[in-house]
Amino acid sequence: MLISATRTISALTLRGLFYAALFVAVVILHLSLTGILRAQGWNGGFSLFASGAVVLGLVLVVVNLADWVREKRASHVEIQRMRQGLPGGPCCVVWKTGDAAGEPEDAMPWQLAGPLRARYPKLARRLGVEGVAVVDFEVGAGGVVKNAHCVYAWPSDVFFEAAREALLRARFEPKPETHVRFGASYRMPFVFRIAGASELADVGVQARPLRPALSAARNAVEKLRSAGGSA
Repeated sequence: MLISATRTISALTLRGLFYAALFVAVVILHLSLTGILRAQGWNGGFSLFASGAVVLGLVLVVVNLADWVREKRASHVEIQRMRQGLPGGPCCVVWKTGDAAGEPEDAMPWQLAGPLRARYPKLARRLGVEGVAVVDFEVGAGGVVKNAHCVYAWPSDVFFEAAREALLRARFEPKPETHVRFGASYRMPFVFRIAGASELADVGVQARPLRPALSAARNAVEKLRSAGGSA
């Protein structure tokens, strides 16, 4: 099963939005304070200076507070990343059709009674980490999944937890004209991909040798040896 998610907003974009909002707030506040001071009888130059000083102080407080919050949040994210065993940066997975080590879909006598929905691990999505989980499970009475355990998970067990959670919420029903046998186990792969993060080309160009002349000479020698051996 493929679970796809979109990229989260980058830190650079968030910072740009923050400073754009701060700029608008500064302009509005500066004009408002200047108008209030002038209404109180302050002259034009002094009112502009006083309102500018107040706005500058507020900007410094807001920027330093934002930096403090950013550092605290980054520290919290790093702690959670280490606890969940996630890599420190983006990580792509290549998973071709047929790579799943498990039962073929036609061999499973059960079919899903509804859509199978799995959540993308929040922190993994934020860090741009893709992953794979293969779950072994049984289907009990009423089509409820039981005895689900991890066969393979990469690069973190959080992907297995998301896959297990999805299976435990799912319901299966027997396929038409199929006899089900309770106690049998089945395997299902879950591939977590971020849209646009990685792409597997169907065809590719073979890389050229690093030293074409040396490679050609080696091939010629091999051909001569083969010809001498056959003679």
